[in-house]
Amino acid sequence: MGGDATEVGSGPGRGPEVTGDGLPTGARFGRYTVVSRLGAGGMGVVYAAYDPELDRKVALKLLHHGVGPGETRARARLLREAQALARLAHPNVVSVFDAGERAGEVWLAMELVQGRTLTAWCRDELPRWTERLRVLADAGRGVAAAHAAGLVHRDLKPSNVMVADDGRVRVMDFGLARVRGDDDSGEGEGDGDGDGDAAASEGLGTGTD
Repeated sequence: MGGDATEVGSGPGRGPEVTGDGLPTGARFGRYTVVSRLGAGGMGVVYAAYDPELDRKVALKLLHHGVGPGETRARARLLREAQALARLAHPNVVSVFDAGERAGEVWLAMELVQGRTLTAWCRDELPRWTERLRVLADAGRGVAAAHAAGLVHRDLKPSNVMVADDGRVRVMDFGLARVRGDDDSGEGEGDGDGDGDAAASEGLGTGTD
């Protein structure tokens, strides 16, 4: 990796601090060096980062600051994402390499997939129905593997399915995943998370409420 790297929030007992502008290119977060910002969602921001210990790029996901009264629950959900994915080893599920909490910042180091979301892939490629069926079947295998491990995604939708440049399909962003039987599932009224019909349809036939 070229260029200088700055330890964000460095100092005794301190972890990196994420400002309103996020982590700048070249900043270090633990052992990871930020390469670029990939995007942001309702719960977190994702960066492309470099892991010098294993000489590979990763997707580094950080929980948003300032999520308000639900911050504690949001952090718990992000940690649950790490725990859920760490238990899965399946070719159609994005892998989690590392996770933790540092200076109040919950983070995940995940497999960096070079490709497009299912939405973008369908729009750009205009694939034949047979190819669409293959992609959906592969995504279904990933979800089935999660269900077999007792996990429910709860936010399954085309933007959470990646079609890699080599054609391999991976389900990602288990930020709303829950373990079946988890009392702190956040499924009460007014929770406001998940994508309505998509989240509800995944629960059909799973034995969940």
